[in-house]
Amino acid sequence: MEGTVQYEGSGDIFLTFYNGNTVLENMPVKDNVDNLAFERAECDKGASISWNRNRWAPMITNLKESKTKCKLYFGPKVASDTIYDIADKDTVNLAYDDTNDENLRYIGSSPKNYIDIGDRDSSNNPILWRIIGVMNNMTVINDDESENNGQSLVKIIRADSIGAYSWDSSTGGTNGVNMGYGVNEWSQADLMKLLNPENIYIKDSEIGNSLYWNKAVGQCYNSSNNGQTTCDFRSTGLTETVKDKIAKVRWNTGTMPDEYSKNYNKTSAIYMYQGERSDNHGKKFCSSGYECNDTVERSTTWDGYIGLIYPSDYGYAIGGNYRDKCLNNSMYNWNESSLSCKSNWLLSTDQLTLTSIPNKNLAYYVFRIEYNSHLDYTRADGASAVRPIVYLKSNIKIKANSESNYGSQANPFELES
Repeated sequence: MEGTVQYEGSGDIFLTFYNGNTVLENMPVKDNVDNLAFERAECDKGASISWNRNRWAPMITNLKESKTKCKLYFGPKVASDTIYDIADKDTVNLAYDDTNDENLRYIGSSPKNYIDIGDRDSSNNPILWRIIGVMNNMTVINDDESENNGQSLVKIIRADSIGAYSWDSSTGGTNGVNMGYGVNEWSQADLMKLLNPENIYIKDSEIGNSLYWNKAVGQCYNSSNNGQTTCDFRSTGLTETVKDKIAKVRWNTGTMPDEYSKNYNKTSAIYMYQGERSDNHGKKFCSSGYECNDTVERSTTWDGYIGLIYPSDYGYAIGGNYRDKCLNNSMYNWNESSLSCKSNWLLSTDQLTLTSIPNKNLAYYVFRIEYNSHLDYTRADGASAVRPIVYLKSNIKIKANSESNYGSQANPFELES
């Protein structure tokens, strides 16, 4: 076979390769003439298998029994394969990160990563998104609640904010919840409910629920003590056509292991990436007091459709001549002139992230990307720009186009129908 097999353990392993239901004599090589790409794989006897596109090889673990059989399926290229193909030629605007997942990301100040996924406003103008990159080892939640692990999915973000809203708010006063400043737990946050369909959360009020998902108008939270404002998504919300292209996935909602107030300098991209996938949560250190009196159970994963940017997404989008220097520094310090960490297409206005902040005295802080380029904090109730993020389903394909400006704002990527 072409490529290599890496595995843990010993014993015989048998690999069979498929194109659809047709058995292939050999594993397709990279850039094969049939334009086939890896789709999925499975092993028996408890062995686990994933695909490393960079090495173009299956990665097999937990191999404990002899004569283990694995099946690898290949098929037509999908959206993630298109981005990988572009990366083979463009090393300026696309780069692999240094995480264990080896995600592929758009970097720099102005990459051509605009995409039209079919969303339209009330005047039928396209609502553009931008591609963050291809995220590996994702868990997809199927309609029957079964899981597909090890998926590579294209991650996209709205090109523009949909408005400024609270991450979460709560009842105020000493008898209220966290002094009215909200609760930093995404699985029950007001903003999560605003963005996602009602079938994935417990409805506890009429405010904001699924308005963005349903292209509706109503009231949304935007300040402490459950303060509200009118919000209208009839022109900017999701169309039915687009909803069908969004994957329900498992989001990581962990955070840094230390108290942010003492260790804010430990917020490099890789440090935050690891924290986002940890068992740490926003109420790890506090247990009492008016600003830490909520009874909400904390979690470090959440299954849903629409989230927000991670601090690590912002960090790894940095480009320019100082990229390595910036990645080795805390994002809290990125506004220092000596670092020159402003070559980042995700930098715009103050915008909320998905990630909570641990503090020994309070339970309502979340990370926010500041307009002047650094990572900082805000209370959950503070209204800041919201840019929804979704993952495209794994079978979504990008239309072929050989034009040099494909992916620009004037000529965005388009999806096959």
